[in-house]
Amino acid sequence: MIIALVLSVGGVALKQSKLVVAGALFFMPPSLYLSGYPGIRWLAIFLPFFILGAAYLVREKRHEIAWLLLVPPVGIVLWLAYLVMEQTRNFSGV
Repeated sequence: MIIALVLSVGGVALKQSKLVVAGALFFMPPSLYLSGYPGIRWLAIFLPFFILGAAYLVREKRHEIAWLLLVPPVGIVLWLAYLVMEQTRNFSGV
């Protein structure tokens, strides 16, 4: 997921839609995995399409809106990172 986000954010920042598409392709397996989680089942399925939409907007030179389409995937990854960190903190007894 980190590689997918780096490619996606880097592609929008560098204004290269091919990098954003590569990020969407790398994000597909994790999104399919996350679609098994009941809380975000339907959102997780659509996350690569948000990134593909950002790639389309980069190609159309609408970079400001492309950044907005990257918010849901980045938010889900940050939420998942928070859950993992909380779990490890609770597991260690700290």
